[in-house]
Amino acid sequence: MIKPYKKLSIILILITLFFHSCDNEDVSTVNQVDLFYKAFGVNPSPSPVKNKGVFFKDISYGKKSRNKLDILLPENSELNGIVIFFHGGSFERGDKADIFDDFLTETIESILDNNIALVSANYTFIGTPESLGVTSALKDGTSVVSFIKNNSEILNLPKNKIILAGVSAGAGIAQWNGLKKSSNDQVKGILTLAAQSTYDLYQWEKIFKDFSLENLRMRFPNLEEAFFKFYNGEPSKEDLNYLDYRSEMDSEDPPLYIYNPINSQEYIDSDGNIDFNVLYHSFRHGDYLREKAIEVNQEFSGAYQETPDQFVLRLLN
Repeated sequence: MIKPYKKLSIILILITLFFHSCDNEDVSTVNQVDLFYKAFGVNPSPSPVKNKGVFFKDISYGKKSRNKLDILLPENSELNGIVIFFHGGSFERGDKADIFDDFLTETIESILDNNIALVSANYTFIGTPESLGVTSALKDGTSVVSFIKNNSEILNLPKNKIILAGVSAGAGIAQWNGLKKSSNDQVKGILTLAAQSTYDLYQWEKIFKDFSLENLRMRFPNLEEAFFKFYNGEPSKEDLNYLDYRSEMDSEDPPLYIYNPINSQEYIDSDGNIDFNVLYHSFRHGDYLREKAIEVNQEFSGAYQETPDQFVLRLLN
């Protein structure tokens, strides 16, 4: 039989251990917030996802006006990885807050519940004074990846635990950086939704039936204007090669998730105008990427195999 004073001692020890554990958790959270403020000059903001996680908004990763990113951390500071997301908008519009729209809420919640952080980044729009065409946006993506790697200790991020992700134009940024040896050394996967297959636009003649970029440029002034903003002038062969991320694909690249929801390749609508939703997001872009992946023996996946969050969790957990 345990004597009364010994019982009391045991109870006091258990109480002490309980509060010590709680204090450590509180201290950990306080230290994390303090670290972020000292490193990035920001305090937490209300979480955009059902008050889940710890949210830091408008962190600068570069010197240009749109070089800002948001970080949503799970409440458990022991990260299993991080997803870096780039928004869509034809490189002319959109915002890093777009990821928190309803259509990705379940995916984000699943990611957070598995102790994976989320970064959502803005980038330079084409046609603005700071832009040299699409290359500026793509290189902004490189800067985001470098920023996260350089601050992995503050984030408590393990090595080789990065997923690059994006929608439409953002998917292009994810692919261009995820398929390049110079920027993908810690990238475990590339998640693309409604992606284009290459930014050598002349290769789209292999994707769409009766497609001639030169003819379309002469026929549609708005396309000609978009073309010059996209390339910051008339592109050279070297420019086109530099932007052709599909040609970078090989068996050593991270697995690629491809989902293109537009089940059409008719890029001219019934009124005789260009249907840019088809031109940019047709399943034929997905097919063109899969053809290359098969050719070079690169692992790929998509909606018929798994959901986006299943892809992320399979690679990071």
